Amino acid sequence: MYSQPALHQDYLPPHLTTLMEIDTQAIAENYKTLCSLAQNSSCAAVVKANAYGFGLQEVSSLLQQEGCQDFFVAHLEEAIFLKTTLKNANIYVLSGLLPETAEFFVNNSLIPVLNDFGMLEYWAYEAKLRGKKLPCVLHIDTGMHRNGFDRKDTEKLFSSLEMLTALEPKIFMSHLASSHDPKDPLNEQQRRLFESLQTQLPSMKASLADTGGIYLGSAFHYDMVRTGKGLFGLYPSDSLRPCLNLRARILQIRTALKGESVGYGATHLLTRESKLATLGIGFVDGYDRRLSNKGYVLIQGFKAPIVGRISMDYTVVDVTDIPESEYYAGSWVELVNDTLSLDMLAHEIGTISRELSTRLGNRITRLYR
Repeated sequence: MYSQPALHQDYLPPHLTTLMEIDTQAIAENYKTLCSLAQNSSCAAVVKANAYGFGLQEVSSLLQQEGCQDFFVAHLEEAIFLKTTLKNANIYVLSGLLPETAEFFVNNSLIPVLNDFGMLEYWAYEAKLRGKKLPCVLHIDTGMHRNGFDRKDTEKLFSSLEMLTALEPKIFMSHLASSHDPKDPLNEQQRRLFESLQTQLPSMKASLADTGGIYLGSAFHYDMVRTGKGLFGLYPSDSLRPCLNLRARILQIRTALKGESVGYGATHLLTRESKLATLGIGFVDGYDRRLSNKGYVLIQGFKAPIVGRISMDYTVVDVTDIPESEYYAGSWVELVNDTLSLDMLAHEIGTISRELSTRLGNRITRLYR
């Protein structure tokens, strides 16, 4: 699942057709920036979905070197894999406990995020069975309506707080639904509810803010903030740096005549004799098909528009207006860089940058600089 090849040197083997260059210094600086914005809180890293597509092992190891000790993933299999990389870290599983999974948590020293009363009962039972307190996180929903104790389960929790004595609750958390929009009144509504719930619980650390929540200000920070997309510059802030350069090689250059079509379904008709370059990247690599006839790539700073549909393994671009000295079969073109960001591509096709980053496929070689 996370076995894509990685390079750590400047030499690029000639057989490579696609390449993700990941700027580890940018990731480290983004982490430091986010820590400084929430300087009175600990800063946890959310590294689910293969660290948003940037490499779970490499990113987590880097962040641990920068002082991060708390890591959140979505699912148990991610946590078990991460434990092989991070021996001395707190690893939290956002999806919590499924039936018959307690052994995996205990044997790998993983911490479940308890999302409903059934999980609480299960984990308390396991703690009593083993005769020791087991660590956990309590997640109470304050408005997302996705994960976390709902109203009924929250009422059960408050009437059964003695169950917590069998456990070691480390954090009380919730998740903001609209932190990307600082003007949304739901942010303050959730914060007030969060504080109201906090007063009814035994003393433990509190965590509400994701990356967007960090930028909402100190009132949202509490004891721990949890940053994911901000680590990779996938958040609109001048204080964060993008970390990705995505490249593909030109495989072939051809000339096509006026009136001829390009690609499946003949969705692009040429209005002039054109020079076309076929790139070795397609939607199987995560280069989104919705960019067909919309996006462009950069060749030595020149824009080369995508023509025709992006297919499984190939993308065709029009290089007619680019000097022939700037490209050749085997040369690299840039699909994502600091000026042509994932956020820009996402905006073009009506999605978000995380959808694009997490789809970047295992066939793309990762190079960490």
